[in-house]
Amino acid sequence: MSDMPETISCTWEIPLRATVDVAVIGGGSAGVAAAAAAARNGASTVLVERYGFLGGTSTAGMVGPFMTSYTPDGKRQLVAGLFQEVIDRMVAMGGAVDPATTEAGSAWASFIELGHANVTPFHVEALKMATLEMVCDAGAQIRFHTSFVDVVMDGERISDIIILDKAGLGLLRPKVVIDTSGDGDIAAKAGAPFEMGRREDGKMMPVTMFLTIGNVDDARVEAWMREHETLHPGERLFECIVKEARERGEWTLEREFLNLYREPTPGQWRVNSTRVQNVDGTNPDDLSRAEIEGRRQAWELIRFFRSHCPGLENAQLIATGTQVGVRETRHILGDYVLNGQDVLEGHKFEDSIAQCSYPIDIHDPQGPRGRLEGIHADHYEIPYRCLVPRQVNNLLVAGRPISADHEGAASARVIPPCYATGQAAGTAASLSIQQGVKPREVDVTLLRKTLREQGAIV
Repeated sequence: MSDMPETISCTWEIPLRATVDVAVIGGGSAGVAAAAAAARNGASTVLVERYGFLGGTSTAGMVGPFMTSYTPDGKRQLVAGLFQEVIDRMVAMGGAVDPATTEAGSAWASFIELGHANVTPFHVEALKMATLEMVCDAGAQIRFHTSFVDVVMDGERISDIIILDKAGLGLLRPKVVIDTSGDGDIAAKAGAPFEMGRREDGKMMPVTMFLTIGNVDDARVEAWMREHETLHPGERLFECIVKEARERGEWTLEREFLNLYREPTPGQWRVNSTRVQNVDGTNPDDLSRAEIEGRRQAWELIRFFRSHCPGLENAQLIATGTQVGVRETRHILGDYVLNGQDVLEGHKFEDSIAQCSYPIDIHDPQGPRGRLEGIHADHYEIPYRCLVPRQVNNLLVAGRPISADHEGAASARVIPPCYATGQAAGTAASLSIQQGVKPREVDVTLLRKTLREQGAIV
């Protein structure tokens, strides 16, 4: 038995790196929008990102395409503003297809109808550059290769953020903090209440290792799907092939069909078909297991594609994500909790800062399928109160961990709403500093007016 203690106490002298108006922690979709919005509205802003590029799960996780930013019938855009600006930058680079031109049920949408009109196919490298340019052009400072460590609290206010970079530990001293970490890490450390996964048992949706494949016979894949849609309406891509392979013991993944999304480059498709269950994305041991299993499954898919799937006989693995894509961890509890009924019934709010229409999309935490249920309205709205966590006075949350239950988050978690809540949080943070008030006390009428003037749809 070792006599070493289980924990040790240390005293650190941590240097102050910067004093800023707004610190945005996490350079994913919400963080990019929050940092750009805060800086454009006059706040000195720093964006902290652990990788050497921006984009979060869309780049590091290769999660794509962006899901719908339009109404279910595809006739009206719902998420614009900074989200559309990123798309415009990628389209100009030849790295994306504008969602105004993509149709439900097409190869761009993995031949899925419900909730998949007006998706945005994109190249990861184009997104890295487009987001970088937007944040830099806005005047925000970016601290790459920098990790969040902890918060220093002064009552119910965050006084400092402790970070770790190549120079060691450091402090950021912001007036307002925006948590765009994806998992609500900053809010949790600051003492904001939260729930994990679904309310009844804490189970969370599975994680996925995305991959991109090339050398695909596009025409043959689409011909197979057209033929089987005629014979078996509602059948998903290669579903009968997967079913037969499972019965023969030639398929082991927790999936009943394949999700393949065509990319802008001919012969190249994004694959969303791996699935690792029982992963807590806030647990490093679980994440390590998920990375190992996700990469194993990626190569299992490549072998399956080549041996079973028409049009994929010569498929080549181009890339896997730098990290697994995590769908769900903490739901930070705010002044309002968006719920499944709000989504399905299209509820509207006086303090709305975003409009969305993506279905409730729950990947079964314990099985191979899930639930995809479309909303019963033109759209639903996300109120500003979902960005304002309880018990912390100078903090906003944007992106995946906003205040929503398991069902509400199953819609609001996708990329377009993350950009929308990020733009709202960044704008609100700047306004709160200008007005000399806490973020929850911001004039919401002025916030909505400012967002509209800057291209957002509220």
